[in-house]
Amino acid sequence: IKKDATALAAKLETVTLSIGAKAGESGKIFGKVNSIQIADALKAQGFDVDRRRITFETEPKTVGEYLANLNLHKEVKVQVPFEVVAE
Repeated sequence: IKKDATALAAKLETVTLSIGAKAGESGKIFGKVNSIQIADALKAQGFDVDRRRITFETEPKTVGEYLANLNLHKEVKVQVPFEVVAE
C-alpha cells in the first residue's frame, strides 16, 4: 500500500488544479471550496483520492492560490497546489 501511495504521490506532484467558485467583486467567494471539489477535480484528471484524506493549509475563502494536503498513507503526504478562480 505504501509503494502505491508513493507512486501516486510522485504523479500528483506535477498536478495543478483550478477550482471555479462564485465570487463577489472583492474576490471573496460565496460559501467555500471544500475537499469534495478537490477530489472531483483530481478524479477529472484521472486520480482517485478519497475526500477524507484532503486537508487545507489555509481555508480557501477568496480567489487565489492555495495548497491542499493529501494524506495518501501515514508516511506518504503530498501537497497539491490549486487556484480558486471566479466563475
